[in-house]
Amino acid sequence: MRVNSSSALRSRIVGKSSTDEDGFSGTVVLDVDEVPDECDVRNPDPKKCEPVRLKIDDVWYDARGWAKAHPGGERWIHFFDGRDATDAFYALHSYGPNGADLALRRLKKLPKCDPPADTSKLPTARQYEISMGFREFRKKLEADGFFKRNAVKEIWALSQVVALYGVGTAVAYSHPIIATVLLALGAVQAGWLGHDYVHGRGKLCDSMRYMPTLLNGHSVEWWTQKHSMHHTFTNEEDMDGDVMMEPFFYLRHPKESGRPDSPLRKWQHIYGYPLLSIMYWLWRSHSIKVAWREKRWKEIILIGLNYVWLATCMPWQVAIGSVTLGGFIVGSLVSATHQSEEIMDASNAGEYVDGQFRSTRDAETVFGPLETWIWGGMDTQLEHHLFPTMPRYNYHKLRPILKAWAKAQGILYRSSPSTTIIADNWKLLDRIAHQA
Repeated sequence: MRVNSSSALRSRIVGKSSTDEDGFSGTVVLDVDEVPDECDVRNPDPKKCEPVRLKIDDVWYDARGWAKAHPGGERWIHFFDGRDATDAFYALHSYGPNGADLALRRLKKLPKCDPPADTSKLPTARQYEISMGFREFRKKLEADGFFKRNAVKEIWALSQVVALYGVGTAVAYSHPIIATVLLALGAVQAGWLGHDYVHGRGKLCDSMRYMPTLLNGHSVEWWTQKHSMHHTFTNEEDMDGDVMMEPFFYLRHPKESGRPDSPLRKWQHIYGYPLLSIMYWLWRSHSIKVAWREKRWKEIILIGLNYVWLATCMPWQVAIGSVTLGGFIVGSLVSATHQSEEIMDASNAGEYVDGQFRSTRDAETVFGPLETWIWGGMDTQLEHHLFPTMPRYNYHKLRPILKAWAKAQGILYRSSPSTTIIADNWKLLDRIAHQA
């Protein structure tokens, strides 16, 4: 089997950088042309010389040389070896209409190769049909301006965060309870906005990327790696950490998941929701560990400034209370739209679009605009998972359009009242807790 190669793939890797335009951490190169090819043609090692084949837009690329320099890490490339990565690529990367095109330019420079002999990882005919329809649907949304950012809406979203933090800090000593609530809501909204920036592409998102690190003490680089796995392999066993939370939460019986049991399981329906209050503390802990281990000095400085603010600008009760309450709110919402849905393994996992519809449910808010605001766009979870680089304020406008498209394609669009989704999550914890 012949693989087209390029002598340009034998140059050098340029040092380490914390991020690149595409929102991933890791070793960053100036271009694909600078990645060294470790295959020695005179003394070939099959492991190093065998192509890593990715299919994008019906073209097979050999990403062997690029794998180690991929900003998201080498593992991502190997996860898609022999698979069609088209929909995942356009969902998470910069390709032009979503604000930047760095990833697409890099992709076009990869050497092309023959298809793999083993076609078992390729989509079924039905999955391929859905994927092709989805690509046309995406192009229409691009043409209709759904990926364009609105300056007024961006300023309004940021001003809310600034106001909540500013007022909360100002009244921290005179009105500590009010300050705790305001700062918690500020942390929640900063998290949603930062989430939008990290997923987004373009100059605005690049410039605001580390806002949640400063305001919430969360490592963007650590979170991006974790969260991108969740987006790409939603509700897939051994891939999506959001459905593997043992021993604190069991979403499947240990006999089904194959993971160890714990005496805690029989109590999870009681302690489950209160325990979500430690969410932000866990994220803060992981952020410090990863930033220090990887010597990410920019993040270390920003995290340090956040702790100085907490320690000097408010009573310790307000600092602890606001982080705990904010974590509870976010923890209750971020997992709700996935955990009681289908959990898949390697034998029945869907392709990107198919998998998102099977694993994600939209929430219909029932308590008016305030609840919708608190959700921060995550009530339109399916829209977000299908189009993560789209500005979140366009998701509600997209919802009826996506519903109509799904119906035309014969795809089940899952949506329930927010109260029902929360109740279903508790029922799941209760059911697994009482299984022998």
